[in-house]
Amino acid sequence: MAGGILGWKGDKSLPHSFGSWPWLFQMHGSKKKTCTFFDPISNILEERTLPEFLQGKVCLGCHGEWVLLADELTKECFFLNIVSFSKIYLPPFPESPDFFEAIVSISSPPNTPNCIVILVGFSKTFLLVCSPGRKRWKKVPIKYFKKHTGSLRGPSIIYNEQLFVMANLNATLVIDVAPLMRGCVKMTVIDQFMPCPIPYSWYTYLVECAGNLFLIIVHSYGSGQLIIGIEVRLLKLSCNEIHWRRAQDIGDHAIFLAGRCGRSLPANKAWGAQSNCIYVPVHYTDGVRLYKFCLDDQVLTFTFLPENNGGLDRLQWAFPAEMDSCRMQTVEEDIFNFSDVMRSKETDSTIIGEEDESEMVISRRWDELPIELVELLLSRLSLVDCLRLPSVCKGWSQASSFICKGRVWPWLMYLPNLKYQSFKFIDPFNCKDYTLKSDAVVAARDHLALRFSKDGWVVVTEGNKKVYVLNPFTAQVINLPLLHLRDYIFDAISFTSVPTSPDFVVYGFTFQICGEFVEISTWSPGEEEWNVLKFWPSIPFFPSSNNPVLFQGEFYCLGRKGELGVFNPDLETWNVLCKPEPVYLTEPCYGAEYCHLLELNGDLISIFRTDDTDKPIHVLKLDHSEMEWETLEHLGEMTLFVDRRNSIAIPSPEKKYANRIYVPRFENGMDSKKGIFYSMEDNRYHPSMHRVEEPLTCVWMEPNLHHQN
Repeated sequence: MAGGILGWKGDKSLPHSFGSWPWLFQMHGSKKKTCTFFDPISNILEERTLPEFLQGKVCLGCHGEWVLLADELTKECFFLNIVSFSKIYLPPFPESPDFFEAIVSISSPPNTPNCIVILVGFSKTFLLVCSPGRKRWKKVPIKYFKKHTGSLRGPSIIYNEQLFVMANLNATLVIDVAPLMRGCVKMTVIDQFMPCPIPYSWYTYLVECAGNLFLIIVHSYGSGQLIIGIEVRLLKLSCNEIHWRRAQDIGDHAIFLAGRCGRSLPANKAWGAQSNCIYVPVHYTDGVRLYKFCLDDQVLTFTFLPENNGGLDRLQWAFPAEMDSCRMQTVEEDIFNFSDVMRSKETDSTIIGEEDESEMVISRRWDELPIELVELLLSRLSLVDCLRLPSVCKGWSQASSFICKGRVWPWLMYLPNLKYQSFKFIDPFNCKDYTLKSDAVVAARDHLALRFSKDGWVVVTEGNKKVYVLNPFTAQVINLPLLHLRDYIFDAISFTSVPTSPDFVVYGFTFQICGEFVEISTWSPGEEEWNVLKFWPSIPFFPSSNNPVLFQGEFYCLGRKGELGVFNPDLETWNVLCKPEPVYLTEPCYGAEYCHLLELNGDLISIFRTDDTDKPIHVLKLDHSEMEWETLEHLGEMTLFVDRRNSIAIPSPEKKYANRIYVPRFENGMDSKKGIFYSMEDNRYHPSMHRVEEPLTCVWMEPNLHHQN
């Protein structure tokens, strides 16, 4: 879309740099006489008064230099050419207010004879179609819904002279555009797709990019539509069958989403945009966030935009007409391949001096250093340095338990794009990230998700059927039975002990949506399928997404309001405790995403936080004598690590890290990845939360390099 959008001849009031790079703009219809402009580069918001002929209008869509505008009060509807400012009228917009929220698809520019405009209303079973010169909109019923329960829910797009539109049964309807003006519907149906992993909720976009059609699935949770995942699928034709196939990237393009529409642009024409990334603005309680999702590393970055009192309805992207090639600088990663270190070449000696004519420095062999001094040195090194140390000298590999003596703390483990066949780790204390090549990723054919970690082992799911337990550092894998009869639906998962021990048992918890049904699945080594226990408790229980905690022989599950559910594996009983009483009378806005439970120095600790970065974190300790939650104001010498599913407490390796709660976010910097933490001393986050990175599929885990039989 050209930079002159929404302008008018002789106008001098458009923002100065508007049209130089992608901007967000919003027309407010009858609510306001202004247009709001967001500059994502300079991070500013500007309100500009509209000329009279544009006041009261909303922008419904565009095709090239033509924008489709409609008046909320008069229902007037017309195309406006943003270069010549000529108008092409359509019949008045439909009376139903629902259609002002409709998705608009335009087949070709309105000044061409084959232009067709299609309105797709949410929860409708028909389309509204029209073309310039017609006197009224034509209602075209979709007969598909006579045989199938459901309705249209958008989005829609015209691609290769066909309308692609989503139905609420996860089916994609493919309708020939030309016959629609005659009321004829020639349709093909793409079978239902199932997002992977199955999210709490999701919304979709259809975007044409580099001549291909992509389906973007945004996984979300909570009333604030918290983004917890983004999935990309590509339209493919094979054996006369049309289907959606998972895509690993979108090439050298960037995709821009807003409202319920999406567009793409070559990254070298989008100043400040990065290739193979998806941009989407979302309105939260703490302001408007512009998200960038990078498909390469599967990391979500957000920056705050200025607050817009008009909300985000009908938000649109405006693109520059032409732009010199500009790209954001990329940061080179500090990549460390653990497998290479484990196989590193042994070095017997190192020269630490050089000869010259005036002085000779006598060098000594590293293996002459007493092993006691080596072990003393090891106790002060990080895990990575301990791994590197044996490569300095063969004799040093004989130091007793050299790995154990390294200072180990939780790292954030996450999954980049599967095409890189690796796991990634971020050390929050040293501000470094590492890459670990893994056969587990090489063998994966579907989406991987990290569910739980304990003792250096991680529960991983592949697709919606396969579950296994992995030690990423020793490459040990324990496969669990496939979930044959259903998709992965565990709300929580945990295990009892190290997976190589004889008493290893996996527990999967499933809670019915109304809270009145609990299903607990168990598996032990040697069993060929899951054993299932079912409970119908008298007290409903709505769980958080945090995994249960094995505490004094029982699994404790934290509810969204702060209540506790307890499963006794020996007695095979499930109970919702009357005490402690819920922390909240009503379910918090973000509920399950920000409720955490863990054991700390022999006590159960609960943590409640919201996605609003200005609000404090509440930490509570369970008083077992009174069975009441009491406020905990200090963590002592402990450090906590929490993510959506996992929580870990450790003694702080250094005093400066004590009394902190680390979250799975990092300051987006050029040189390092500074872990973001909440300080219990001053009750606020550090460092700044202005520009934040968050891996979408991640879990805190403690590295364990001991190969166990």
